[in-house]
Amino acid sequence: MLSNMPKSVFNGLAVLTVAIPVLAWSNLLPVHNVRASALQGFEEVDRVLPQYTSHVMASSHATFSWQEGTLQSFGNVQVKTKADTFELKLVRTTSTNSYEVAGEWDVFKNGNPTCAGCKGSVYVSPVGAGGEYFKGYVENDKVAYSFYGDLDANTRYDY
Repeated sequence: MLSNMPKSVFNGLAVLTVAIPVLAWSNLLPVHNVRASALQGFEEVDRVLPQYTSHVMASSHATFSWQEGTLQSFGNVQVKTKADTFELKLVRTTSTNSYEVAGEWDVFKNGNPTCAGCKGSVYVSPVGAGGEYFKGYVENDKVAYSFYGDLDANTRYDY
């Protein structure tokens, strides 16, 4: 088949074979990774009772990683208070951009699920915005959680 192909078509295919991977590599979507080793705030709202609790944290951690414009992401928040432990896990991503990840979260309190497939999002301050921080919420019609904190210094990766 190649022997019957005009030389100009063959050369054109050869150029495309090299150009397509180069173009694909140059158009990679940006990736972001941030973390915090201490949250400044964690609130819980029981909408059934109703009851609002601003938790005093003994320890906390959060990490988020995502690729803009895709459904590829990871999110995890862990909080320990004097009486309770919480874990919020991003289980399904619905949208991403340069500063926000939205999706569905599972929330566990003392190891028990309190909010499965709850809607939520995390906002991360843009680079150079005058302070690096994040804030987020997860909620359904029965419970809501919100959290915020400063990002750890020199641990943000944007590429």
